[in-house]
Amino acid sequence: MRGPRVLVVILLLVISSPAASASPYEQLDNFFRKATTILTEASRGELSHERASQAQQEIQQLARPLFDVRSAARRVLEPGWNTLSVVQREEFVRLFGDHLLWGYLSLVRGRLSRDRPPTIRLIAEEVGAGGRVALVRTVVRTRDGADVPFDYVMTKAGANWLVRDVVVDGVSLIENYRAQVAQVLRDSTYAGLVARLRSGAGGGGRQPASRTVGGEPISYPPVQRAAPQNVENP
Repeated sequence: MRGPRVLVVILLLVISSPAASASPYEQLDNFFRKATTILTEASRGELSHERASQAQQEIQQLARPLFDVRSAARRVLEPGWNTLSVVQREEFVRLFGDHLLWGYLSLVRGRLSRDRPPTIRLIAEEVGAGGRVALVRTVVRTRDGADVPFDYVMTKAGANWLVRDVVVDGVSLIENYRAQVAQVLRDSTYAGLVARLRSGAGGGGRQPASRTVGGEPISYPPVQRAAPQNVENP
């Protein structure tokens, strides 16, 4: 019986090996390929509002498991997060998650050309903090031919990597949302914030501001640079 036991142990080691999990670069590459396929299919022929909205919803569902929505919700609400009940936290995570994903996808979609296939290039993957934090650098080709940098800050979560923040041309998406939430809470109440999220969830919310918070771009600690990789999605 020793042989089969050894075989089982070897199989378990292979299955649970970190090398078998996808890298941050690979996870984003897989997402971009699926998302661009959806956009390309939706843009064939006459693109109606209903078809564009359906494509947006499909990509939003595709992006949801890739983003660390709970961590983002906690960050934008701190220190108020600690005063919420478990039920309130779950509601806020759900509502803000819809708002966050819609805002992110609107930022990307708003820059893409509408008369040619979308182009997103992955430039490099940088991993640091003992292999727990990664920065994946990408550029989006805009409708006027310019390249806008979209950098993805990702953290290790089990065998997967989750997007913790997106830095668009030097501006942090989460920090912009945090500034917006703080402004709403200064002018209103938490109930008012939730009401605004409910009215904007699923596509009617306000896009994040296209500016730096406090006048300066949000920067992250330096990480160790991995070997550069280049992929261009059709």
